[in-house]
Amino acid sequence: MSLAARFRYPAITARALGEFAPAVLRTGILSSRGGLGQGAALGRYWFTTAREVEQGNLATPHRVAVIDDEGEITYRQLRENSQTLARHIAGLGLDDIRLGVMARNGRGIIYPLAAKGYVGAGIYLLNVASSPEQLTGCIEENGINVLVIDDEFIDRLDPAVVEKQGVHVIIGHQTREHSAHITLRDIVERPWVTEDISLPVLPKHGPIVLMSSGTTGIPKGVMRPEPKLPLVLAGMLKKVPWRANIRVQMHASIFHTWGWSAINIALAARATVVCHRIFDAEQVLRDIDTHQLEAMVTSPIFLKQILEVEDNERYDTSQLEFIVSSGHALTPTLVEHTIERFGPILCNVYGSTELTLASVASAEELAADPTTSGPVALGTDLKILDEDGNEVPQGTVGQIHLRNSTTLTGYTNPDIPLDKSGDLVRIGDLGFIDDEGHLRVLGRIDDMIIVGGENVHPASVDEILDAMPGISEVYSHGVADPDTFRRVASWIVRDDSEAGQSLTEDDVRDFVRDNLAEHSIPRDVHFLDELPRNPTGKVMPRFLPGLEG
Repeated sequence: MSLAARFRYPAITARALGEFAPAVLRTGILSSRGGLGQGAALGRYWFTTAREVEQGNLATPHRVAVIDDEGEITYRQLRENSQTLARHIAGLGLDDIRLGVMARNGRGIIYPLAAKGYVGAGIYLLNVASSPEQLTGCIEENGINVLVIDDEFIDRLDPAVVEKQGVHVIIGHQTREHSAHITLRDIVERPWVTEDISLPVLPKHGPIVLMSSGTTGIPKGVMRPEPKLPLVLAGMLKKVPWRANIRVQMHASIFHTWGWSAINIALAARATVVCHRIFDAEQVLRDIDTHQLEAMVTSPIFLKQILEVEDNERYDTSQLEFIVSSGHALTPTLVEHTIERFGPILCNVYGSTELTLASVASAEELAADPTTSGPVALGTDLKILDEDGNEVPQGTVGQIHLRNSTTLTGYTNPDIPLDKSGDLVRIGDLGFIDDEGHLRVLGRIDDMIIVGGENVHPASVDEILDAMPGISEVYSHGVADPDTFRRVASWIVRDDSEAGQSLTEDDVRDFVRDNLAEHSIPRDVHFLDELPRNPTGKVMPRFLPGLEG
C-alpha cells in the first residue's frame, strides 16, 4: 500500500514527500543528534509537542527552549517539568484524562501540551476570552476532568461545577497565593513527590481540541488528530524559511490554531522561543533587539501595532530572517509598510481552526503581489466549488473546500455536523484560483452582501480604507437597508495625525467612491476609540454600535 493510500489523503504524494525531505534537513525535525532515542521518541509520541520536547532534550538539552515572563528554561528543564506534570496527572487515577487548559502564552500552556503526549490524554485548549458561562459549558460538554488555568481567570470558574464534575484544578500562571488548588509551580518544583509514578511506554493519542472563537453560546470544540507524519508541513516549510536552532519571537496565541501550529514547528526545530502573556508592541521590538531574534510569528493586528510604535527604528531588527503572519487577512497597505520597515521578509499563511493549512505565500510572492494568498499548500487538497458542490472553472469565484492530514475529524458536540462536500470540508470563505495557480480569498461567505443586485465583499472596502490617510483601523460589514435590503457600513478608528483628527464621514465615502463602484460606498460610517477584538485580534461584530441598523 502506498503512503498516500495509507493516510487516505490524495494530496500526500511523492511530490509532497520530496518537498518534505529538504525541510527535514533544514529544520532538523528528524535530527540524527540523540541517536536511537530519536526514533524511539517518534514511535512513542508521533509528531506531538511531547515528541518535540523529547527530541530537544536528546539533541540540545542545554539550549534555551523558552524565554517567558517567568524567565528561561532549557530543553532539559522543559522535558523534566512537562514529565513531572504528566506524572502528577497520571497519579490522579483517572481512566480517561480530559485535560483543559485556559492559559496565555508561556510555560503555563506549553507544559500541559507536552504533558498531554507523555500521559496519553485528550487536551482542550480553551479561549482565554471565554465567559464564566462558556467556561462552564466547555467543562460540562467535554467532560473536562483536569483543568490548568491561569489565576487571572479563576474567578470565572464556578466552584459548584468543579465539585459536580470532579475537576482537578491546577493553577497555571500564578500572581497570588492559592490555598484551594495546587499550582503548576508547586508541581514542577517538587518532582520527587511523583517520581514513583510511571508514565505509559506507548501513550494513547487522544485528540487535540481547539475551541472556535464564538462570542455567544458554548464554543465549538474542533477535534484534530495527532499526526504520525506531518507531511502537511511540507507546504509551510517550503515557503517559510524555518531552520534549526532559530531564535523566534512568538505572540500568536498558543491556544489558537495558528499559535499551536507555530509552537510545535518551533520546538521541532529546537528554536529558542520568546513569548509573553500580554502582547506589547514595543516589548516585541525590544525582544528582537535584545535577544537578536531571527524570526517573528504574528497576526496582522499585532503587526500593525508594531509598525505604529513611535520611533520604532531605534530598535535593531536587522537579524530578522522572516516574519510569518496568519489569523486574519493582510491588507496591501500593511504588507507595503511591513516591507518598508523590515525588508521583503513577510510570509503569509491562510487556513482555519477546522482545516489548518490551505495556502502559503512566500516572502517573494507577497512582495510581488500583496493580495495573494499563495499557491495551494503541498499536502492539501483544495477545490473551489459552487453551491451545489460542483467544481468551478479556474478564475471563477466559489466556496473554498479542502482537506489534509490535520483536518478536523469532527466536533466534540456530535449534534454539530461537518459542512462537507464529498471528502472536502468547507472553510467558509469565498475565493478563486487565478491564472498562476494562486489562491485569492475574497472574504467570508456570510459577510458578502448584495447591494441593488451587485455583490459586495466588505473586505474589499477595508482594503481601500486601510490605505486612507488618517485611518488607524477599519472594519466593514453589511447592515439592513430599506431600499436595497443591504448596504455596507464601516467602523473606523482615527489615528493621531492631523488627517485623522479632521476625518469626516463624507471624507470616507468620497475616498471609497474614488476607488470602488457606487454600491461599495458605506451608507454608515461610525468613528470609535477602538474596535472590539478578541484575544487573537479578530473583530467581534456583535459589539459594534449600529450593526443591527
